[in-house]
Amino acid sequence: MKSMIQPPAVTGIHGPTPPRPSVAGTGAARQFDIFDIKQYFHIVLKRIWLVALCFFISVGVTMVFALQEEPVFRARATLLLSWGLPIPAALRQEEIQLRGEYLATQQLILQSGMMVSRAKERIARSGGKAGSYNDLRVYQVLATSFIALESDGPDPVYAAEFINALAEEYLDFKAEERMDTSQATVISLTQQANRILEELKKAEGRMVAFEKDNSVVALQDRGNVAASFLADLAHRSAGYRTERMLLETQRPLLTGVSDDIILNMLAWPSAAALQPAATGGTLKEGRERTGETEESTGRRERLIEWGVVDQPGWSALKRDRTRLEAQLTTYREKFRDSHPLIKQTLAKIEENQQALDVEVQFAMSQFNARLESLTLLEQSTQRVEKEWEADAIESTRKNQEYRALQRNAQRLQSLYDLVFNRLKEIDVSIGIEPETERIMEPAKPPTSPITTRKVQSIVIAALVGLGIGIGMVFGLEYIDDSLRYPEEVSKWLNLPFLGVVPTAKWDPQDLRTHMLANIDQKSVLAESYRNLRSAFLFSGSGDRARTLLLTSAVPQEGKTTTVLNLAVSLAQVGSRVLIVDGDLRRGELHKFFGLEGGRGLSDVLVGQAKPDAVIQRTGIPNLDFVATGPLPPNAAEIVLRPEMKSFMEYVRRTYDRVLFDCPPVMAVSEAVILASMVDAVIFVVWAGQTSRKLAGLAIQLLRERGATVLGCVLNNLEFGRVGYYYYSTYYGYYDYETAYSGVTAKPGSTPTAPNGSDLKGH
Repeated sequence: MKSMIQPPAVTGIHGPTPPRPSVAGTGAARQFDIFDIKQYFHIVLKRIWLVALCFFISVGVTMVFALQEEPVFRARATLLLSWGLPIPAALRQEEIQLRGEYLATQQLILQSGMMVSRAKERIARSGGKAGSYNDLRVYQVLATSFIALESDGPDPVYAAEFINALAEEYLDFKAEERMDTSQATVISLTQQANRILEELKKAEGRMVAFEKDNSVVALQDRGNVAASFLADLAHRSAGYRTERMLLETQRPLLTGVSDDIILNMLAWPSAAALQPAATGGTLKEGRERTGETEESTGRRERLIEWGVVDQPGWSALKRDRTRLEAQLTTYREKFRDSHPLIKQTLAKIEENQQALDVEVQFAMSQFNARLESLTLLEQSTQRVEKEWEADAIESTRKNQEYRALQRNAQRLQSLYDLVFNRLKEIDVSIGIEPETERIMEPAKPPTSPITTRKVQSIVIAALVGLGIGIGMVFGLEYIDDSLRYPEEVSKWLNLPFLGVVPTAKWDPQDLRTHMLANIDQKSVLAESYRNLRSAFLFSGSGDRARTLLLTSAVPQEGKTTTVLNLAVSLAQVGSRVLIVDGDLRRGELHKFFGLEGGRGLSDVLVGQAKPDAVIQRTGIPNLDFVATGPLPPNAAEIVLRPEMKSFMEYVRRTYDRVLFDCPPVMAVSEAVILASMVDAVIFVVWAGQTSRKLAGLAIQLLRERGATVLGCVLNNLEFGRVGYYYYSTYYGYYDYETAYSGVTAKPGSTPTAPNGSDLKGH
């Protein structure tokens, strides 16, 4: 349990100095740092009186108003809402497609000012008395189609009448809405039907006029005939064109006999045709007279043989020619060329050749005539085909136009029939009363007032009071600028925490009771000073610090009692200790020992006394004392004199520990001067009172003057008020109040400032 108040380790004097706390860090918006739920609890517990005050004020005021209120009665009715109208499905007018949105819309309609006004007018028409209501609620009953209507008011009868009137007016409103919707639909459909009928009449008139102008009865047949003729003409034209193209392809074979290409396409003439005649070329002479060569005659003969030209007598002549040539060959084997048989045969061959030439010329004339006739036939067929094609296109266009007129008339007729049939259905459905909304449970006058409103108001007031109180507690905690917890010393001041000294009730008439030697050594207060001594000695640097100064930021921090009891605790362990009252402006440390303050430190500094001449015995073993002496007018100047340095050297040689009680840093200037001359400085803060900003500025000033700040002591920690639970447990363990039952203030006396803040506010 004692380990709870043991301070953390402190860095040495000559070791690394912790970073200086920034002034902005102490004055900026602070982050509220709470470690666990217990810390929150103790924050609330510390100002529980504020929470209780807000709670009781809120509840009390609410109860006063609740008791003054007249009794309130609640009437309730239930409606069943189904969505959709019982008219034909094709024209069903749904108000909202989604059921949830539909029910929400109906709730808003029921709560609207229009419905409330209609309900009041309905009550007035029925002769009901006037009244008032406090609240109207419309809500869905669970996930159903039921809607609950509730109204609160001082008159139970009027509350029920108002709810019933509201439900009836809602049903009337929905019926009127459906009727208006149906009538509007009838009017709209009637106008639409008349417009469609006019368009239908115009379409039918255009169709009749077209039939009259274009003989629609024969139009389709004429189109079919034209198509048939076009097919036949196209077939004929293709045949003529093919035959003509074949003849034109064959025609180059009949002209241009000198053309090598044509000669290569024809067979060579027969040997008999090429051999000279025995009579000296009579056959050749006959050909020359006709202007033909042997090659052309042979080529035309070959054309007849190949079928290029067709001549019926050609075959007989060719047979005779063959027979005659065979006879000629036989005769030549037997006779000479001058033989009459040979000459006779040659003459017959010549006659045969002339007959063949006649046949060829006739065939050529037929070939040319056929080619010309095919050209004429093809051209005439194409002209007739174009005429019939134009006639077919025109027939097709008129047929399509007529079918378009028919389709438009049929579409308008179908649309008119549909609208007219729907119009008849709506006319029939208008007289049918739909049952989409009905009252399931009418409201009845309540027999007893509701009590939940008062209870609810009180509960809400209690919660609001607690919320305001807790909010104010944490708000005050947030804006509180004081150092309250040991953790805040390290966080905000960036100093090692040396220990905590609890608050105590001192006897202002007997200052000797403030010393550690005169209090119960088993008390938590005595233990706290011993812990401070241990923190100083075992900090690593305190063992080397022979001169020590205790100071604070502002007066009333309790540094005088702290330095006094720290010196006593050091003397109790056998160290030779000197305590010096360094407050040259208001020093009264001698009163705690019951000594005179006549001669002291000021006499040494002005050269009127030696250091050993001003040292006084305190009556406590190993503890001596140097008073301030006469208070000088220039305290800040005399501490800078060489005598101060000589005094410091003397006390270092003579004593193990020298402790200086110094004025506040922010109050006088000599505090930082003395702090720069000693080995170490202990900074004292009053828990819950010292401002973080002032403490941070004071420590920054000390460090800037070269002082070594050893650590910080959290003085006057009030466990019950501050709520620091670790030390509160330790405090209860040592039974603090019982231990100090013999040293409390005398009857009628007034306690001094906490923890020995001296009589003049040091």
